[in-house]
Amino acid sequence: MVCGSCHAAHDYGFDEQSLQRWMRDGFRYRPGDDLDRYRRLDKQGDDQFWPDGQIRVAGREYNSLAMSPCHTEGGMTCLSCHVMHQPVDDRRPREQWASDQLRDVPGDRMCLSCHESIGDDVSAHTHHAVGSDGSSCMNCHMPHTTYGLMKGTRNHRIDSPSAQATLATGRPNACNQCHLDKPLQWTAERLHEWYGAEVPAMTRDDREVAAGAVWALKGDAALRALVAWNFGWQPAQRASGKDWMVPYVAELLDDPYEVVRHIAERSLRTQGGFEAFDYQLTGTEQGPKAAKAAALAQFLAAGGGAAIPPARRPLVLFDEQGALREDAFRGLLRRRDRRVIRLFE
Repeated sequence: MVCGSCHAAHDYGFDEQSLQRWMRDGFRYRPGDDLDRYRRLDKQGDDQFWPDGQIRVAGREYNSLAMSPCHTEGGMTCLSCHVMHQPVDDRRPREQWASDQLRDVPGDRMCLSCHESIGDDVSAHTHHAVGSDGSSCMNCHMPHTTYGLMKGTRNHRIDSPSAQATLATGRPNACNQCHLDKPLQWTAERLHEWYGAEVPAMTRDDREVAAGAVWALKGDAALRALVAWNFGWQPAQRASGKDWMVPYVAELLDDPYEVVRHIAERSLRTQGGFEAFDYQLTGTEQGPKAAKAAALAQFLAAGGGAAIPPARRPLVLFDEQGALREDAFRGLLRRRDRRVIRLFE
């Protein structure tokens, strides 16, 4: 509750009288009090929440943890994973530790201290090689579905991947945040095969087109910010390959939202040969368009999609010769969700 007194989205007024008291006297909660006496967790509003009440902006982790069985049933708290001061025997550089203030080196040990049975055969549970990105507890159960500080951050609602939730809320699922090159249908089938989850009915796009492509071209601005970050995330690059990403990242360089353009440029620099890419993406209309054109020209000069494995090409909208299918690409772009998005970070 001490952490949650700041790191949460709260409704400060149970009624008009309490709201006026808060506006007059400020915060009344003190460590040791019951936080719920003074405030209640908020769960509604497009500026901070996904449609199912999950928080979508960083810095509000208490909202997520309060919805997690690990907390409500298992007694997990913020201090189960985080510490306020770096332990004297922690050999990590201070800058590395300070990024997340984790109690231990990032890994699965914290999770397996409670979920001991999974530790007996990790790969049987994860269906990924032990030690791989896909075997990481956090990558599957705390995906980067919140946004803040111009990047994707981990959702502290400890949950399991769900294709149904993606369809219902628009929120990315952990599987496709690594496997950007696979359709949502592929994810639903894997979750059915491995864990018995129902395979829901889907649109043709979700059945046949890579989730990363759909999110980048059709998604709303908040989703585009997340997928722009995902294109630069190393686990996603390892799982999905980088050979098809440039046209999508280039399109995001010309996004109506400056922050999406900034994230996209940062991700583009993680692509081979683009390390020194640097364009003026704010202040003029010409800058983003020039950046997009330059990125595409460089991609084509380097061979375009010729290096994309044949099995991946149709999913990421490239033809058999490795050329981008402009008609399909533009077709998704025309159906973009162009609602104004304001995230209250």
